[in-house]
Amino acid sequence: MNPLLEHIINLEEDQKYQEAYEFYRVLYSANKLDYDIWKNFYIFLWLALEETPEFFQEKINLQSLLPTMLTEGKQNFSTLADFNFIAGYTVSILPYEFGEFSTMEDEATRMLLKAFELDPSNTIYRMVYLGNNSSKSEEYLKSTAEAGPIVLHKFAGAGMLNKYFRQVLFRLNKE
Repeated sequence: MNPLLEHIINLEEDQKYQEAYEFYRVLYSANKLDYDIWKNFYIFLWLALEETPEFFQEKINLQSLLPTMLTEGKQNFSTLADFNFIAGYTVSILPYEFGEFSTMEDEATRMLLKAFELDPSNTIYRMVYLGNNSSKSEEYLKSTAEAGPIVLHKFAGAGMLNKYFRQVLFRLNKE
């Protein structure tokens, strides 16, 4: 992992959001084609909607920056299953933050399907796609059991991205 990205993740852990943002901005502007940097910065911004004070959101123009990051992600990473999963998931949760509600909701569903189609063996993508469409089906319930240990392993690291996805994707005993 990029050493500066590691430093930023430590700043996230310490809730030093302004400092983390400044480092992300510099790192991302110099590495716009690095998916790992885009993904962490994008999730940082998405979670900033709930985790940061309104004055911080206004200062960085979050309402404009987040949709811009999504657009840049689509331009640069749309062939990656993980991009479609991360973007599709975040848009499905807060579609109104990215544009017209029903349009973005449909786009989120398409991205989640594309992630699953690009990597049909990925248990997490399968679980989220099924949960987005048929959360009470037998197939979905089976997928939550299969994905549980994988979620804990894949998102075991530090930082806002890992913490968030551990919480929301580990669905055993939550249904």
